[in-house]
Amino acid sequence: MSGPDQLIATSRARLARARFWTQMLILLVRPESSDRGHGSDATPHELDDRHTHARNKVRRRGVVWLAYGFSARNLLRLLAPALLVFLPIGLLAVPALVVLVDGSAAVVNSDFELIGRPEPPLLEWAAAVLVVSVAGQAVALPATVVLAAGLLAGKDVSISGALRVAARRWPAMAALVLAGVVAFAAALAAGLGVLVWTGAQGLAYVVMAVLALFAMPCLLAVASVALEGRSAKDALARAYRLAAGASGATAFTLAFGVVLFPLLAEQAANWAVSGLPVAGYVLGLVAVPFQAAVIARLFLHRLVIKGTIAEFKEIVDGLPESAPRPARLMPVLAGLLLPGLLYGGAVLTNPLGWPEVSETAVTQTWPLDFEEDGRPKPELGGSELQALYAGQGGRMVMLMDDFAPAKLLTCMDSTCTRTRFTWAEPVGAVPGYTAAGARLADGRLVVSTWAQEGADEDGLVLDYDKWRARLGLLLCDATACVPAPGGKPITEVTSSTQDRTVALAARPGGGLLVAQLYQLPLRESDSAKEGLSITTCDDPACTHPRTKEVAKLPAHRYRDNDRGIIAGVGPDDRPVVLRFDRETGAVFVVSCDDPACARARTGRPVRGSTGYSDGQAGAAMLVRADGRPLIAYLDVNDGAIKLLDCRTRECSQAGTTTLSEPGHNTAPAMVLDRDGRVLVAYQDLDREGIVIATCTGTVCAQTPVTTITRGGGRGLAMALDGRGRPVIAWTDFWDWHDWDLVVTTALNLPPA
Repeated sequence: MSGPDQLIATSRARLARARFWTQMLILLVRPESSDRGHGSDATPHELDDRHTHARNKVRRRGVVWLAYGFSARNLLRLLAPALLVFLPIGLLAVPALVVLVDGSAAVVNSDFELIGRPEPPLLEWAAAVLVVSVAGQAVALPATVVLAAGLLAGKDVSISGALRVAARRWPAMAALVLAGVVAFAAALAAGLGVLVWTGAQGLAYVVMAVLALFAMPCLLAVASVALEGRSAKDALARAYRLAAGASGATAFTLAFGVVLFPLLAEQAANWAVSGLPVAGYVLGLVAVPFQAAVIARLFLHRLVIKGTIAEFKEIVDGLPESAPRPARLMPVLAGLLLPGLLYGGAVLTNPLGWPEVSETAVTQTWPLDFEEDGRPKPELGGSELQALYAGQGGRMVMLMDDFAPAKLLTCMDSTCTRTRFTWAEPVGAVPGYTAAGARLADGRLVVSTWAQEGADEDGLVLDYDKWRARLGLLLCDATACVPAPGGKPITEVTSSTQDRTVALAARPGGGLLVAQLYQLPLRESDSAKEGLSITTCDDPACTHPRTKEVAKLPAHRYRDNDRGIIAGVGPDDRPVVLRFDRETGAVFVVSCDDPACARARTGRPVRGSTGYSDGQAGAAMLVRADGRPLIAYLDVNDGAIKLLDCRTRECSQAGTTTLSEPGHNTAPAMVLDRDGRVLVAYQDLDREGIVIATCTGTVCAQTPVTTITRGGGRGLAMALDGRGRPVIAWTDFWDWHDWDLVVTTALNLPPA
C-alpha cells in the first residue's frame, strides 16, 4: 500500500474508533430509556426491532458492570420502590424504639446507642422490625426487578404498576425468602459441623463459601417470580435451568454483584462516616437498585442465550404497561435525607434527655524504645489499672501497677485520644508491692514506692539476711515522677515474705497520711491478725514521719493479696481508714479521735461471707464534711452494689441503700461531685453496661452510660475532670490478647 493510501486508511480507522467511543459515551450518560418505544403507538415492526435491540443489549457480557452503570443512570427511578416501602417502616419503628428504651439509651460520641444487653421488649421490637423489613424487601426487590426489566426492554413501566405486580406475587416471594433462610442455615450448620469435627477454621469457611455459591442461582428465582409469575418451586427450578452450562459464572456474578460489592460499599461508607447508622440505612436503600439490576440483567442475559425469542417476548409483553411519571430529584432526596435529618436533629437537641457520653478506647501498642534510664518503654497490662486522678492542667492521670514497677498513663487532652505512658517508679523498685497514690491540692500526685537492698538489677535476692525494702514517696506531675525531696523512709521490711498494703491520703493542711496493713506474727494462743499503722506527715515529702499502730484486725493466714485499704482524712484532719477483704467482703472502719490518732475506734459495718468468693469484692469510701464516711461496696452474698450511710465515724451504725440489682457486678468507684451528689460507678456484667448511680441523700438513680463489649470485670476507677464531669477508666477484658482500656466521660447526668 502506498503512502497516501495508508494515510487514508489510518484516518478512516481513527474516525471509526472516534465514532465508536462517542457512541459509547452517549450511551453511558444517556438513560437507556431514551430509546424506548411509545407504548401502544408502536407498530409491530417497531416492537420487533425494539425486542431485537433489547435482546442484543442484554446478551452482552460483563453483567455486573453493565448493570451497575445502568442503575447509576436510572437511580432516581429505581430507588422509588425501596423508598416507598422502607421509609414508612423506619418512621414507624423509630418512635416505638424511643418508647421501649426506657433509660437504656445514651448519646455516645454524638451517636445514639443502646446501652448494655437488650431487655425482652427491645428484642421483641428488633424481631418485629426484622420480620417487617424482610417482608418489605420481598416487595421492594421484585418491584425494582420489574422496573429494571422494563427499562432494559425499552418498555414503559410505572412505579405503582411494578409495586402492584410485586404485591400480587408476595406469597411466592415469601416462600423464596423462607427457602433462602433454610439454605443459609444449612450452610452455617455445615460449616460449624466441619469446624467441630476437624477444628480447621479455614476448611469450615471453604465449606460455607462453596454451599453459598451453590445457592446463589436462587436469586434468579426472584426475577422468575416477578417477571413470569411462577410459583417459588417452579421459579427455583427455572433459575437452575437457566444457570446450567455457566453455573460458576452465574454464581460468582450473583455473589459479587448482589452480595459482596454492596456489602463492601456499606462497610466503606460506615468507616467513612464513623459508623453513623443513617449511612447504613441510605446504603441499604441505594443498594436495592444495583442488586435488582444485576438480577434482572443476568436473568434476561441467560434467557436470551438459552431461551427462545418467544419466551423473551412473552416476558416483555407481560410487563405492566403504563405511562410513567418522571422520577423527580427532590422527593427522592427528601426520602433519603429525612431519616438522617431527623436522627441528626434528635442527637443534636437530645429532647428526651438521654445521657451524653464521650468515650475513647485508649489502648495502643507502644513501640519498643529505650528511655534515658536504660529501660524499655513500659507496656500496659489488662489488670494494671489502680486509680484515676485529675492531675495538673485538668489532665486525667491513671496509676498503673501490677507485678512490674508502677507507671503513669496521662490523657493529654479531654477525649484521651492523645496519651503519654511512662514509668513512675525508678529502676530497682521492689516488684510485687502495689503502689498507692493520692492527689495533692496543687494537682500533683504522691505515689508510694519501695526501694530494696541485697538484690541484683533483675530484682533477684542475693542474700536474704541482708535484704531490706524501705517505703518512700514519689512526687509526680502529669508526665514524670521524682523522689520526694528530703523524704525519709517511712517503714522498713526485712523479709521478702512480709507483704504490706499501703494507702495514701492528702491532709487538709498540705500534709500526708500513710496507712499500712501488715501481717502480725502468729502466737500459739492467738488467731491470725493484721496490724494497721498510720503515719502522719506535715508535708507531702514526709520529711518528719510519725508512725503509730492503731488497730489489730482479723486476717486469713493462708490467703495472699486478699486485703485492701483506703485512707481518708476529714476536714478536721482526723484520719479514717477502711479495710476490706477481697474474698469474704468484710468491711472494717478505723477512725481516730484526733489528728495524731492517740485513740482509735473500730467498726465492722459489713460482716461479709464465710464462703469463698471469686476475690472480686471491693469498696470505695468518701469522708464527708462532718467526718462521717460514706462507703460503697460489693455485697458478696448477693452480688449487689450497696451504699453505707455511716452514722458514726467508725461506721458502727449505718443505713444501707441498694444501688444495683443482685447478680454479677464489679467493685465500685465513688466520687462526690460539685453539687454534693454522691456518684457511684460499677460494671453491671449481667446487663453488660457501665452504670453510674447518682445519690442525693438516700434517693438514688441509676444511669447506664456505656456498653461492655467484651467481658469487663478487670478494674474500674473514677474521678472528676477539670469541668466537674465524672470520668471513668475501665478495662474491657476478654482474654490477655483481646482487651481495651476505655475512658468514658459522662457529659450530663440526670438528677437523682
